Parts: sequence; structure tokens; C-alpha cells
Amino acid sequence: MAKLAIFLAIVGLAYWYWSGPYQESTRTANRLQENAVTMKRCIDVEQQLRAAGASAELDVERLCAEKNNLYLRDGKWHSKADH
Repeated sequence: MAKLAIFLAIVGLAYWYWSGPYQESTRTANRLQENAVTMKRCIDVEQQLRAAGASAELDVERLCAEKNNLYLRDGKWHSKADH
């Protein structure tokens, strides 16, 4: 009976970890990757516009961060909406 209780406790803890903290860390990593792709696309477009003379903005990275509501921390783009 004690072995069954221990087994069920281990299974319960494993399920809790998998459905909670593990899934959240996966979502966070995916959001950071999506934010990086968004910034790269925005910077590429803004640089093309600037090269064509359509934009006089000097700090393209800052402009894109403001447009997409992102900020740079530890080398990764985080959403201001996540706070």
C-alpha cells in the first residue's frame, strides 16, 4: 500500500511539473523566438525603406522595438505586455 502511495505521489508530481513549469518555460522560449523574428523582419523592412530614402529614422532598432512593444534584456527581445 505504501509503495502505491509513493508511486502515485511521484506520478502526481511529474504531471504537475509537466503541465505547469515545464509548459510555461516552453511557451516563454517560443515567445522569445517569435519576438526575435518579429524584430528581424521589422529591422529589415525599415533598413530597406531607409536605403530607398523613405525613412529618415536613424535608430531602426529603437523604432521597431517601439512599434512592436518590445524591449531588449539579456540579449533577447521581451514583450512589454508580458509584465
